[in-house]
Amino acid sequence: MGVIHKLTPEVLSFIIENKQKNPALSCRQLTLTVLEQFQIKVSKSSINSIFKENNLSMPIGRRRKQKKLKFNMPDLPVIEGVKSVAVITPTKESRPSVINVVIKEESVKEEPVQEKPKLQEERINEAEVWAKQLQEEERIRIEKKRVLDDEAKTATNNQRLIDEENRLLKEKVAQEQALIAEKEKWARLAQEEQQAKHRELPKEIEPVKVQETVFKSLPQERACSGAVLLRGLDYLVGGSKEINELISKGIGGNLAENLNLTQALIFRSLFDKENFSSLGDLIGVQYSLEKVDSYAAQVNQLPEIGLELAKIIARIFTQVKGVRVNFADASVANLDAQLHSSWSTFWFPYNFSSPINDLKNNLNKYFFQEQRLVLFSAPGYDVLSKDFFSLISNMLSNIKPTSLTLFGSELNELETLTLNNDEKYSLAFGLWPWQFTSNRKVKRIGEFSLRKVKGISQDLYLGEIEIELLRLSANQSITLKGCAIKTNPIEKIRLVVLSTDEQPESLEDLAAAYLSRWPNFDEAFQDFSRKIELFTYAGNEKKFLTKDKFELNAELLKSKAPEIFASYIQMLDLYLRWHFFPADYMDKDISFTSKNFYNLPVMLAAVEDRVIARLQIGPTNPLLKDLEYCLRRLNERQIDLVDGARLCFESASK
Repeated sequence: MGVIHKLTPEVLSFIIENKQKNPALSCRQLTLTVLEQFQIKVSKSSINSIFKENNLSMPIGRRRKQKKLKFNMPDLPVIEGVKSVAVITPTKESRPSVINVVIKEESVKEEPVQEKPKLQEERINEAEVWAKQLQEEERIRIEKKRVLDDEAKTATNNQRLIDEENRLLKEKVAQEQALIAEKEKWARLAQEEQQAKHRELPKEIEPVKVQETVFKSLPQERACSGAVLLRGLDYLVGGSKEINELISKGIGGNLAENLNLTQALIFRSLFDKENFSSLGDLIGVQYSLEKVDSYAAQVNQLPEIGLELAKIIARIFTQVKGVRVNFADASVANLDAQLHSSWSTFWFPYNFSSPINDLKNNLNKYFFQEQRLVLFSAPGYDVLSKDFFSLISNMLSNIKPTSLTLFGSELNELETLTLNNDEKYSLAFGLWPWQFTSNRKVKRIGEFSLRKVKGISQDLYLGEIEIELLRLSANQSITLKGCAIKTNPIEKIRLVVLSTDEQPESLEDLAAAYLSRWPNFDEAFQDFSRKIELFTYAGNEKKFLTKDKFELNAELLKSKAPEIFASYIQMLDLYLRWHFFPADYMDKDISFTSKNFYNLPVMLAAVEDRVIARLQIGPTNPLLKDLEYCLRRLNERQIDLVDGARLCFESASK
């Protein structure tokens, strides 16, 4: 009771009103609601004392436990509507009505006064039993008819789906055959070109086999190794780009021409002399060992190269925990660094941190290139938060953000970026079927149709939707338009993507904008919730990579470039294990990942504006699930390559 007097009347009134409206609310639930609404912490004991003072405590005794919530995309009752319930009543031709007539006729016969009530009661009871039997028979007949109708309807739908799958399969086979023919054509042309080069070169000059970079969009497949995981992560943190700029500034030459040699030098430690050609497969250009060693000698001659490389490595691995968006009206929005959602405070989960270059690349698209800011989900499950409601309102009201403040692992301010108020800003976010059921109204749902969504391996069923989001405590509402998504026509809505644009673009483009950023449905939300829960119960433990893990010691600073780059590869491996593999991989090392993943055969294929890296792993491999988990997390981070294509990952059985 010693804490209650510290509460403001507004907070005290809020607690009492919510408990009166919903007696089932627990102290823990109200603690979270007060924190979300007023940004203050109130202990469970204080709330319990308020309950007792106002006679709001629940009766003593054990209450029935609710079933544990499973994240398997529940139905959307508000969106889908409520089915009508048919009530079966006897018809005029039914036998019970005849009995009633008989009873009525016989009741007028003369009978002894003392036996009439008893006889009437027996006949009435007999009629009731008969009527109940007939009604039950009629109910069973109707139920059987309904089951048969449903089975027939399901069979029709299944046949339609089978026909659609067969059509898509035929198209896929035709595409693969065309791809194989194109691949053979390119291989033949490359062979003829190489033979011509051999004929033209003098004998004393060794021909150097130069191939197109594997990440350039070519209509053919290319062989590679599982080290492509590390190369993709290198693109994400921006390591080879910054290192190449440093080296090119020192030795001269063209940045683009030096990049392949720089990457060969960086990834050299993963390959020995016996499999040196695999290094060329990884970077896309085959160099001789002498060429790479000669380039390393040039780099080693640069003054203070160790110190300069150490500065770059420390900077690119700098972790950003969150970003605050400052608006012109003094309101703010706090986003985690991976842009999952907004948060009422700086209490960002450590698992949602991001290297500074990756975050800056995303912020550059959303706040400087007029692309739409895409968040994984609106925050919360029951009540729409005040901060997120304000963020949407600002976007709709054209209240411009003025600056972005980046916060490090210790919530220290790293950097502030000033924004141009002439830019156009918009927001898209995911709304799950069970979110805000009492704080939303579905105003309109259009017809669903099968659409081809760019960048997605399957076609989806999309329908227009218009939803009103309510903030009941402030008597405010917002209406947004977007698209509802299904994976087949007979299932419930899987996800709704809403946009602040007054005239949203086509459903296909809106779905592509969201799913290219967050391609996973159910599993992504389960992972999102699991990490929040883990952080909630172990938030005081600093489970993030500390800066010293990415610093070169004094002895290594004096080493040559190849040794420093070998240490950089180990840092990439550490970062990959901590942030993209399951939690128990924190205790592994690079020897484990090299043996099980980096040596896997990989096929690279260009598909539209993407390069797909398919890691060939056996279906019975015990580490298959761990690898697939890693690939899904990597695909949620946009890895842009030099030529503008996006690198994506898949697993494939041998």
